[in-house]
Amino acid sequence: MELRNLGTFRLVRPLKARSTTHRMVLARHADDPDDLAPAYLVKILLPGQGDEYKLLRANFDHEIELLKRLNHPSIPSAHGEGEQDGARYVIMDYIDGVDLAELLGHYAEPRALSKETAVYIMGQLADALDYVHSFADVDPETERSTPLNILHRDIAPSNVLLSRTGNVLLTDFNTAYSTLLAPEHDTVHVGTRAYMAPERIVAAAPATEKTDLFAMAVVLWEILKGQRCFKAEDDLRTIDAIVRFEISHPTKRVSGLSPKLSEIVRRNLDRDPGRRYTGARQMLQRLAQAPEAAAAERSRSHLADLVAQAADNRAAAWER
Repeated sequence: MELRNLGTFRLVRPLKARSTTHRMVLARHADDPDDLAPAYLVKILLPGQGDEYKLLRANFDHEIELLKRLNHPSIPSAHGEGEQDGARYVIMDYIDGVDLAELLGHYAEPRALSKETAVYIMGQLADALDYVHSFADVDPETERSTPLNILHRDIAPSNVLLSRTGNVLLTDFNTAYSTLLAPEHDTVHVGTRAYMAPERIVAAAPATEKTDLFAMAVVLWEILKGQRCFKAEDDLRTIDAIVRFEISHPTKRVSGLSPKLSEIVRRNLDRDPGRRYTGARQMLQRLAQAPEAAAAERSRSHLADLVAQAADNRAAAWER
């Protein structure tokens, strides 16, 4: 299927995507022929048939509805959506950079980031997650608000984008939950296995705000440690690693952690959701109280340099 234009946007070139059901394409406004014009990301759901496609379509429509409503600097904005030649699409911000998984070396040589950089990245993510969890639709006539009870359900380094300017964005709401999603289209056990909370795996419990917090803590652990927390050779071994994990003494596993940063890791990686933080706002507050937070904002420029280097290295590898 060859698409050259979608609505008022012209498609410039395909981008690499992990999904086999979606395409990612770089686009620009049709009336901006200059390649220096602002770029956009087009996410396209390819046409299909059958029950599986209906489920994909419902979740894609749900993601679009969320992106149209959400307005936060650490969440990509939707600039348009539609359907053309059977292909459903949404036009979003294009982030020039790499995902956190690439920066951490998940696809190559693993590496850790500084504690200050970790606090900076997690602070941006916790702020975005607090916004998402507390988001409500507001009726313009009555001003009555209706919580949407949004859960991301797939917080993982591959879904965290980092820009060349040091911006941190939480992306991919394709498997998110909200009250906008019809129950018959809700796939309860979605998400990346190595970031799932134990109650979702052992008891088949539905996702909650606290399972999103568990995933956040796994991401923080991996930034600090420079190693995968639960990733194993297969799903069964990954599940076993999650179930058996003991986080009572994080300072013994990651040297030099401040008591506050150690608490964030320990509390939110606890197998008992009742001992985790009450919400993303509490995590954000604790991150701000950590001594590493004093230099966290200054680490933005350092992060930007790391991202630029990683993005340039990737571009050079693709050209070879």
